[in-house]
Amino acid sequence: MAGDLNRVILVGRLTRDPELRHLPSGTPVLEMGVAVNGRQQDDAGSWVDKPNFFDVKVYGNQAEMLSQHLTKGRRIGIDGRLDWRSWEAQDGGKRSKVDVVAQSVQFLDSRGDQEQGAAQYVPAGATASAGGDDFPPSPADDDIPF
Repeated sequence: MAGDLNRVILVGRLTRDPELRHLPSGTPVLEMGVAVNGRQQDDAGSWVDKPNFFDVKVYGNQAEMLSQHLTKGRRIGIDGRLDWRSWEAQDGGKRSKVDVVAQSVQFLDSRGDQEQGAAQYVPAGATASAGGDDFPPSPADDDIPF
């Protein structure tokens, strides 16, 4: 019998500047939002961009290095896995969320491209929060979820 597979590969742009924090164990974790555009047909049959928004976490030394180089609008490639969690909200309702845990992040443009006035990418709806809720810390944050 074959084992299960949990792997995701994304190419997109950062929707905000990444935020670096440290777990109680001292492990660095970088949290960032990524927009990935897809194409779909609208009711009139025209092809339009459909943005998808993902919350991404990077752990360890890579998190610290990336925090020094990544800014909103940068194009990156991510190779990682999905991490699902659930919790009970203050109102008693059940909530759940899926994050991407990146094992590898690649720069797909240069910082100079943005600094020299190249057209910056702003995904449709990027001003809106991807989740809309304030999410509690992941119960797994005390352990690096690899």
